[in-house]
Amino acid sequence: MNIAIVGLGLIGGSIGLRLKLKAESLKLKVIGIPRRDETIEQAKERGAIDEGSLNISSVSDSDIVFICTPINLIIPKLKEIIPHLKKGAIVTDVGSSKSEIVKEAQILMPKGTYFVGGHPMAGKEKVKLEAAEADLFQGAAWILTQTSKTSKKALETLQNLISDMGADVLVLDPKLHDLTVAGISHMPLALAVALVNTVSEAKEGKDEMLKCASSGFRDTTRVASGDPELGVDIFVTNKKAVLSQIKAFKSSLSNLEKVIKEGNSEQISALMKKAKEVRDSIYGQS
Repeated sequence: MNIAIVGLGLIGGSIGLRLKLKAESLKLKVIGIPRRDETIEQAKERGAIDEGSLNISSVSDSDIVFICTPINLIIPKLKEIIPHLKKGAIVTDVGSSKSEIVKEAQILMPKGTYFVGGHPMAGKEKVKLEAAEADLFQGAAWILTQTSKTSKKALETLQNLISDMGADVLVLDPKLHDLTVAGISHMPLALAVALVNTVSEAKEGKDEMLKCASSGFRDTTRVASGDPELGVDIFVTNKKAVLSQIKAFKSSLSNLEKVIKEGNSEQISALMKKAKEVRDSIYGQS
């Protein structure tokens, strides 16, 4: 099986590293298609690819193509790739919003080729190839999308390959995917950005807040250290779901504000206990 990875940053590089570990048993050949020559050399040195090229036509022999670019480049890159795809080729992506991408991609794909939207729920604040690691997806959820137009065979092929990479595959409708990640991935980014900016714009006590910021503030705002352009892509392409979650969050925060104003210790405790129980059910106690 020939696999092409378009974009060799954190996610693309990590896919390559993981596939190369399985290359012999799965009989894989991995080609990387980045933007710069130096990235090809770096990816080869790290063992993430067998060969590399700057020419998008290099996908022509690929059975599976991973598009690992920023969200706003996925469809433009797909349009470049399409003329070079062989019959039966499967294309997937790793973007964190899916409805718009899947809808347009399924219109664009020529007969006999297949697109399956994808989103590995793994990442770091650092997005360059240097941060890539073979175990990035181990035990992580990797969402694949399914619509009435999705090829069952293509979906199954990707499910098997991604499972071999150590991830737990979850198949969702694109709209449900976007609502899901809005709540547990995009909203944490929105809240982190808002919290950091609230402190940085404080009219009184700003310097003291920043000097005293410790683990609680650090852990709560970690995702605000990510690539700002990625955040722009997320909020623009998943606007509807994110705005829905912001509305729900405002309601929840207003409820907490209300019981704090009232000094209602019983209700404050109930809200705190509820949040603790839910979080502990996900991550365990820590």
